[in-house]
Amino acid sequence: VFAVKVVAIEQFDSARDAFLNAFSACPDDSLTYLRNGDIYAIGGLVVHCNQVLRHYQRVIERLDQPGGSEFRASDPPAEVEEADRRALAGLASSERSSELAELDSLHQAMKQAAQRVPATGWEEKTPVVYGGAADAYPTSPDDVIGWLRDHYEEHVPHAAELLAEWRATRAQ
Repeated sequence: VFAVKVVAIEQFDSARDAFLNAFSACPDDSLTYLRNGDIYAIGGLVVHCNQVLRHYQRVIERLDQPGGSEFRASDPPAEVEEADRRALAGLASSERSSELAELDSLHQAMKQAAQRVPATGWEEKTPVVYGGAADAYPTSPDDVIGWLRDHYEEHVPHAAELLAEWRATRAQ
């Protein structure tokens, strides 16, 4: 189990690096570009990733508590509303470095939280109720780190697509 945990955390880091690499290709001028029908501007992808990291840090910290009883994963509504608003608006170029610094801080905090989970509890499932669901979903710390890895990876091509579309709109 220890090896599974180590590999999962290494993959989490690699996925973050891939996301940051994709985002670094996006010039400051593109950070407010919002594709018709999308809910994230190019710069909003970082804002969104930060909110997802905050959410799942709360989850993993609860999963690491003794007892493992069912709980509802929740975030402060005002925090979610602000993150959604900012993800839609994107970033001013002056916000880029601070938002990326926050992503680094949140990523490191998540990594530290994951590292604190004992290897014996890494794959242990606890019932967690997400969103408006009526039923709990069995969740382990391994699941959380895997979901976050997948989330970063999902936004790698997303960033590239948005950048290509932004470039196409400028060429017109």
